[in-house]
Amino acid sequence: MPTDHVQPPYRLTAATPRPHHETAALADQLLSDWLKSEGREEPAPRARQTPAERLRLGDRVLLDRDDGPLPGRGPGARYSRRRLRTPAVQPGTDQLTLTLASDTADGPTRLRIEAEHLPAGATAVPPGRTPVPDLVRHLLPLLDAAEGPVPLTVAPRLLAPADLDGLIDELCDPERTLPTVVASVPPAVPVEQWQHQVLDPLLRQLPGLASLYVLGHGALPRFNLALEYHKVYGGAVRTFLPEVDPASRADAARHPVLPRGRIDENPRRAAALLAREPRRIAAELPLPAPLDAVPELRLPPEARKAPAAPRAVVERPPVRLERCRLRIELPREPRRSRCGTGPVSFGELVDRFGEFPLLEFTGDSKETLALDGQSEADGWARLTWDGLTALQEYAAAAVRGEAGGDFKQWCEHTPPGCHRFPPRKAVRGESRTVASHGKWKRQRMLPVPAAVDASCRAFMGAHLRIGGGGTAPRVHYLDDCSGSGRIYVGYIGLHLTNTRTN
Repeated sequence: MPTDHVQPPYRLTAATPRPHHETAALADQLLSDWLKSEGREEPAPRARQTPAERLRLGDRVLLDRDDGPLPGRGPGARYSRRRLRTPAVQPGTDQLTLTLASDTADGPTRLRIEAEHLPAGATAVPPGRTPVPDLVRHLLPLLDAAEGPVPLTVAPRLLAPADLDGLIDELCDPERTLPTVVASVPPAVPVEQWQHQVLDPLLRQLPGLASLYVLGHGALPRFNLALEYHKVYGGAVRTFLPEVDPASRADAARHPVLPRGRIDENPRRAAALLAREPRRIAAELPLPAPLDAVPELRLPPEARKAPAAPRAVVERPPVRLERCRLRIELPREPRRSRCGTGPVSFGELVDRFGEFPLLEFTGDSKETLALDGQSEADGWARLTWDGLTALQEYAAAAVRGEAGGDFKQWCEHTPPGCHRFPPRKAVRGESRTVASHGKWKRQRMLPVPAAVDASCRAFMGAHLRIGGGGTAPRVHYLDDCSGSGRIYVGYIGLHLTNTRTN
């Protein structure tokens, strides 16, 4: 089949904290239930240690399945792949490919979902844009999936004023590679009505390609005050591309606005326009290393004959696709126990900081103790302890030369038995705007020993996100494992000044 006639596919690339076996089981069950809902044969559960196989699940319905070790990625690295071909409405075949890859058995999993149309021949008329697969809409809510700092959801998140700090952090994050789409609501229209009548169909082509937000009536003026050159209002929708510079008027032109008039004029065309740039960016993203290591699908000669697949004989209860969870029995593996119990307050956390021999707290404990006056202090204290625990484990590996990268990479590929901290909460550095702003930079010049810097100060842009909202605590640190063999924590407290608080 000539590849010149193959339309650009829908591509989703993301990471989930779920381990490989759980993610694969969820995907297999959702795929099986979708086939059943379409009146197709259900594939039998895949047996372990079997080679790549091809199943015929009805007329012109083929399912290829393979699993195996990832070449060159370590003893625990594995991949799983499912490729489904079904008859298309237009002449040709619809192909859906799901690939999972992970470097460790119990670590996070990288996933890629690709949907494309394969025309019937050289003279076939190619169809329009491939829609978002149903598998994506059902799978994303179950995985806590993200691409870097961008959370990938099916429905947009409605933001209150207290949520703006997290949104602006995301917009300015230098590691963001996918767009962030921010929608406004006309002043006289109820948010729920606008979301149901306008935004739901308008954003329907974006799941897996961008993070999605709706500014509530209270959040809208505060957002526009903080980002005076990047405003969105009156029912318009703005697509924020990577590397936002809120302090630059010229930068605003890079981030397209879809005005309400164009949405009202032709909602279907507006949805296509809105999805065009996110789809292009997602399609051009380089593959993460684990996914890039997945070998080509090679079916044995006998498998290419595609025998009819026997129906699964295992009786399963119906799967209910609820908003936040799936009632499904997953393969269970023994949980690893954690040493020690986290603190219940920041006062206790400060007292116990000595439990981290490779971390040194150089900051003002008054800022840290003040967090105990906040309503969410106990949860924040536990999450901060989780982050410090992960930092300590990373530091121990780094001084031995075994960390394999910086702390964020450690979080993305946490070794077996080590404490896992969400990668999107580990930020390598501040945005260009914050780092170049005199006052904001000075706030992040935090204490270090004279042996590290003669001025006894160092810029600590690397930080951990603790919680969200207007208070949004942060842990700022300097990784000096390659020098003094320690990590210096210069600040644990409420969010320092940035574009949101300016």
